[in-house]
Amino acid sequence: MAGNRAKIDRRLATVPVAAQPGALDGVVEFRDGWGEVTRRYDLTTLALPRDVACVLADAFRHHHVASVPATQRACWQALQSFARFAQEDAGIQSIADLITAAIGRYIAWLDRQTNHAGEPRSLSGRANLLSYLRQLIEWTKRHHPSRLLQRIDFPFRVYSNRNAQPRKRLPEEQLKAILRACYEDIDAAWERFELGQEILRSDTAPAGATAELHRLVRDLADISGGVMPTRLNLVAHRLNMSAVAHRGGLRALAGYLHLTSETLLPFYIALAIQTAANPQALMQFRRDCLRPHPLDEHRVIIDWDKARAGDKFKRAQRRSFDRRRRYAAPNLVDKLLAMTAPLVAQSTLRDRERLFLLRSEKTLSVAPIALSTVTHGVRGFIARANERIAIWNRAAPERPRVLLPDFAAVLLRGSVATEHYQASGGDIVHVQQILNHASVLTTEAYVKGPRTEQLRRDIVARLQRLMVGWIVGEAETSATRRGTVAAGFAARATAPFGHDCLNPLAGTAPGTQAGQACQHLGGCLRCPGLVIPIDAQHLARILQAKEAFERSREQLDPQRWELLYAPSYRILVQDILPDFPDALQAPAAALAANLPRLPALE
Repeated sequence: MAGNRAKIDRRLATVPVAAQPGALDGVVEFRDGWGEVTRRYDLTTLALPRDVACVLADAFRHHHVASVPATQRACWQALQSFARFAQEDAGIQSIADLITAAIGRYIAWLDRQTNHAGEPRSLSGRANLLSYLRQLIEWTKRHHPSRLLQRIDFPFRVYSNRNAQPRKRLPEEQLKAILRACYEDIDAAWERFELGQEILRSDTAPAGATAELHRLVRDLADISGGVMPTRLNLVAHRLNMSAVAHRGGLRALAGYLHLTSETLLPFYIALAIQTAANPQALMQFRRDCLRPHPLDEHRVIIDWDKARAGDKFKRAQRRSFDRRRRYAAPNLVDKLLAMTAPLVAQSTLRDRERLFLLRSEKTLSVAPIALSTVTHGVRGFIARANERIAIWNRAAPERPRVLLPDFAAVLLRGSVATEHYQASGGDIVHVQQILNHASVLTTEAYVKGPRTEQLRRDIVARLQRLMVGWIVGEAETSATRRGTVAAGFAARATAPFGHDCLNPLAGTAPGTQAGQACQHLGGCLRCPGLVIPIDAQHLARILQAKEAFERSREQLDPQRWELLYAPSYRILVQDILPDFPDALQAPAAALAANLPRLPALE
C-alpha cells in the first residue's frame, strides 16, 4: 500500500520577479506586523518617467521594508527632490537617461537650491538627499543590474566637510532653566490630572473642584469612555458649551482626563535631557521601559531601543536613576503611564506599547507623538515659560530667573553630551558610554565646539607643565605655575636666542670654550657684534619676524610662549624697532607682504 502512494512534491515554488503582482509598479506600501498598511507612497505622482519611477519604487519597497517610518518618509522626500530636478533639467526622459552625468547635474542642482530665507541648503541636507538616491541606485545595481541600461557612478564623499560647523550647544545654566520650566509645567499638569481622577472616583465634588467642574468632567468622561470627545459629540449630547468655554475650552478640560500635546512637551524635554536620548528614539519609548536595578533597590533602569544602535547586533540603551529624587526620570515615566492609560484602549495594536500617546484633534485617532508635534510644541513651551518667568522677574527683581533660549529638541543630546564631557574632565570615552556610540568619532561630533576646544587646550597645557616638571624637577614646575622661571632653566632656554649672551668670549654658545670667539657672532639679538642696516629691506624682515612671534603666541601655550619666545619678541619690539624711522614703516610693510612666509616656531 505504501508503494502505491503518490509522492509529495516538497519543493518550494518560486515566482519570477516580473510575474509578482506590483513588483514593477510605482506604488510602495509598507505594512506592520499585523498586516496593516502604515505608509503608502505613489511614485507615479512625481514628475518622473514611468520606467524610472517603477525602478526606484521597487528599490524603495525592498530596501526600506524594515526601516522606521521616519527613514521611509525621509527617502520619500529625497525622491520628491530628485523629481523636481528631473522636471527642471528635462534631461531624464527614460531609464536610459539615468547615467553618471545625470547624477553630476543633480549634485550641481542641489548646490544651487536655497531655503525660505534665501540661504543655500546645508551641506548635511544635501548629503542626505544624495545618499537616499544612492541607496536605491546601489540596491538596483546589486539585485537587478539589467534594469539600468547605462553605468551609474556616484562621486566619493561629495560633501566630506558637512559637519565642519558644529551645532549650537546650550550651556549649563540654560539647561537648568529649561528643566526648571519643565518641572513647573509637569507639576501643574499632574495636579490637574489627579484632580480629574479624583472627580471621576467621587460622586461629590472633591476639594479644589467646584460642583460645576465636577459635573462637567464626569459628563465629558461618560461620552467617549474617559477620552475628551469631539465638539460634534458634545453638541449631539447637548452639553453646555458655554460651561466648556468658561473652563478654558476642550484642550484645558482634556488635561483632567488624559495627556495632551501641551502637557506632553515638558515630559518629553525633561526625559530628553536626563537620558540624553536621541529625539526620534525617545518618541519610541515603550510602556515597559522601566527595569529594576539588580543591586540598588533605590535605583531604576530605563531601557529603550534605538533604530541605528548597532550594525550586526543591537546595543542596549540604558540609564539608571535614583527614584528617591522627585523629578527622576522613572518618576516622570510613572506619571506618563498614568496620564496615557485612558488613551491605550483607543490606540491601534501596534501603538499600544508606546509611552508617548496623543489623541489627534484632526484625525481623532490615538497615535504616538510625531516629530512635527515636538517641533511646533517646543515653540509654545518656550513662549509660555518665558511669559511666566517675565512675571516672576517683575515681581522679584532681586532674584531674577534666566529666560529660556530659542532651542530645538535636536540640540539637547549634544548639549548634555558637552556637559558630561566637561564634568568628566575631557574623558570622551565616558561620554561615548553615555551616548552608546560604537565609535568615539561619532561622540566627538557631538561634543565638538568652542567650549570643548578650550578644555582640550587646558588639558594639553597641563600635560606640558607635567612634562616640564619631569625634566627640570618639581621646584621649577611650581615656579612656572607662579609665573616665574628658575634662573638656570631660563638661561638654557634663552641662550639660543642670545638674551643673556652679552660677551662673545664667554664660551656659553654650544661648541665653544671660554676665551674662544662665538661661532654665531653677530647672529644673536643682544650680541655686541650684531649690526642691522637701517633700510626698508631689513625692517621688512624684522616686521615679518614680529608677525611670526605674534602668530605663534595665539597657537602655543601662554606659559611656554612666555618662557621661550617672549624675550625675543620684546627685544624686537622694544629695542630694535624704535631705532627705525617712521618713514620706512610703509615701504617695509609692503615688502614684508611679498616675502616668503616664515616657518612655524613649533
